[in-house]
Amino acid sequence: MAILVLPRLLTDAEGILPPAFESIAARTKTFQFQLEPDEFFGSALLGHSNLHLNQGPLTVAALGMNPPDGSLQFHVSLVSLAGNSVAMPPALPTKLESNQIRQQMARLNTKNLTVVFGEGFDHALVSERTLEIRTSRPSELIEKGIDASAPEGDGEKEIRRFIDDSVNLLAEQEFNARRIDLGVAPINLCWPWGQGHRIPVPNRALAVGYPWRIFARSLSNRGLAKLSGFRPERMATFSDVNIPALLNELKSEPKSMAIFDFGDLALSEEGTERFHAKLGELVDPLLEWHIDSGLPLCFVATNDERQGLVSVCVKLNERDHFPFDERSLTEKRVESILLTHLLDLDV
Repeated sequence: MAILVLPRLLTDAEGILPPAFESIAARTKTFQFQLEPDEFFGSALLGHSNLHLNQGPLTVAALGMNPPDGSLQFHVSLVSLAGNSVAMPPALPTKLESNQIRQQMARLNTKNLTVVFGEGFDHALVSERTLEIRTSRPSELIEKGIDASAPEGDGEKEIRRFIDDSVNLLAEQEFNARRIDLGVAPINLCWPWGQGHRIPVPNRALAVGYPWRIFARSLSNRGLAKLSGFRPERMATFSDVNIPALLNELKSEPKSMAIFDFGDLALSEEGTERFHAKLGELVDPLLEWHIDSGLPLCFVATNDERQGLVSVCVKLNERDHFPFDERSLTEKRVESILLTHLLDLDV
């Protein structure tokens, strides 16, 4: 069985719908779902009810570290600092820059703090001491500036020292001097946030009888998949996904899920055409594969990640032909389904 998850792609009937959505509607039976107030989309996809983990433990799990019991785990974002102002760097670090950043971040390790190097701007930090501390998300940091966002609470000196040391180490690097010369914002601040402890997570692979392969860009999705007993795989944003390679992976796996990251959907007319074409390159071959192989295929799409559709490929006489767009969210004839039961579908 293959499941494609298409977050935030449902549009109203007056929007420009991808032609691939018409193909999906023509070959499926469609269900509605509505998340409960205490449910989270990423958790519900994997079958978890009422489960929420902070970003730090999810990042540490996604990066493959088994942290010490009782440790406090942070997500670490690489950002750009100029005076009191903070911004996200406009371009990911190059391979050479990443190697230099890794070397400098390793120098931030102390007796109690361990850096877990990750990917791009996303890394982790593990504290073997339990700290009662408040941190700010990167969005708050960018809005308020570093002075108003500094960590506060028990252990704040240790985390503030980590931040200050990261600035001192990264600011000295030649790659940042080159970035500044080119008019590109430097990568000169390691910002820890999203701290939390790893908590027990139900083994969903055991519950459903198979360790699904979960493709995702998000460290949150991959971390939760890992903790749930599944097999997470890193996937690029949709614009960079190698469609033929992904199709081969999905077709070769007995049970797999691909959770797409569409980035900024505010596309130009030309960009929208390219996006729709690439979506068709993914969806249409999978629909044909389903017909040829008889293996189950399912599509999940949302509007705001609280409400969405699950469309399951079925035999001709079982298809309902409801549109794969927001009209079906309010269509009373469309049956409801619990998203937490997605991996248990008998199709």
